[in-house]
Amino acid sequence: MEWKVYKEEFDKKANEKINWLESEFSKIRTGRPSPTIFDSLLFDAYGSKVKLNEIANVHVAEGRTLIVKPYDKSLLHEINQEILKSNLGLTPQVDADLLRINFPSQTEETRKNSVKKCKEVLENAKIGIRNIRNDIHKKYKADKELREDEIKQYDLELDKTTKLYNSKLDELFSKKEKDLMSL
Repeated sequence: MEWKVYKEEFDKKANEKINWLESEFSKIRTGRPSPTIFDSLLFDAYGSKVKLNEIANVHVAEGRTLIVKPYDKSLLHEINQEILKSNLGLTPQVDADLLRINFPSQTEETRKNSVKKCKEVLENAKIGIRNIRNDIHKKYKADKELREDEIKQYDLELDKTTKLYNSKLDELFSKKEKDLMSL
């Protein structure tokens, strides 16, 4: 098989890891509120599990406050309960037809703990990239039609591609770390 086939498989799996990393990073709070913090939560609505943005309007107001306004007011209690049950450390305040969620300023210690969580998530993503690399390597090593010089060329290409994705992961981490450590 050609290198292109292996590279496409690597790219597909590695991009899934990058998307996973971005998703995990979005769950880690910065000093600024973001509606994406609720992306991992599912809410019971009309007999099924749905994401918050499907049943409510979520926006930032007054700098450190998120406003959650359900399209159907009867879902207000369910949304409140699910946010309280989540391990996001947020306590919504229920108004007549919406929720206000205040994000307190983070201390130096909480920011450092958040960076530590990000490093753990980054390391898990890098392990995932290494596992993808090893799988691809085993696949083309097992290909009986490849000559030794082709395998060496594939090894070089695989190393180059792995380094590229690891640098993308590092770049995402640096950006998140900067967000976390800024006041």
